[in-house]
Amino acid sequence: MSDQFRQRQLAIDTLAPVHRVTAAQAVADRLLTMIRNGNLRPGDQLPTERELGDRLGVGRSSVREAMQVLATLNLVEARPGAGTFVRRPRFADFVTPDTLGLLALNTRALELLEAREMIEPHTARLAAIRGTEEDFAVIDALLDEHERAMEVGLPVTEHAARFHVLVAEASHNRIATTFMESILGVLTARGRRTDGNRTYALQDLTEHRGILAVLRERDGERAAETMLDHIVRSAATYDTHEDQEDPR
Repeated sequence: MSDQFRQRQLAIDTLAPVHRVTAAQAVADRLLTMIRNGNLRPGDQLPTERELGDRLGVGRSSVREAMQVLATLNLVEARPGAGTFVRRPRFADFVTPDTLGLLALNTRALELLEAREMIEPHTARLAAIRGTEEDFAVIDALLDEHERAMEVGLPVTEHAARFHVLVAEASHNRIATTFMESILGVLTARGRRTDGNRTYALQDLTEHRGILAVLRERDGERAAETMLDHIVRSAATYDTHEDQEDPR
């Protein structure tokens, strides 16, 4: 077998599947790039759905779908009677085109993120206000278990998911706790897709310790913001695996 043939075969072997991109994905990606590059700045008003559709050559439904994904990721916000505006783009760095694309295609992942955004930041705020040192000690013990398991190469997805239930318990709101317990299995299952990846395990542990530190500082607003950052980053990490099922 000639060297030229081997080189050509190696080149062919590196070819990856071609992923089809929907119009909504393309719109979201275009706007994300403009936000990341600073062409769209915090507070800037976006054109209307009709104007964006005309400029980008897509239908209004595609623009609306793209805006839903961007809003769920807290990159833009709709103000009734005023329009849609760019938010502080602190999430832009870890939101990739793959994140946008797979959330746009995966209704279940998008709805999970929306529900968590509605509940968990406010739960963290209440935990900072109402949590007792006993509550925080329980969370601390869980994080220590997480670290020990990670150091010996054991799965830590259950530890990572359980953290969010314990924060809800520290809020002393039974409805919030019931909600978090109801999605515990979903959080655990999504985490299992990255079992064995020490980078993800360490990132979760580090962020969870950071959230606990803010809770102990009794800073409710910062606790809410830190939790929001964490769950959006989490979606960018765990909800962009194409083997995730979407029960449309």
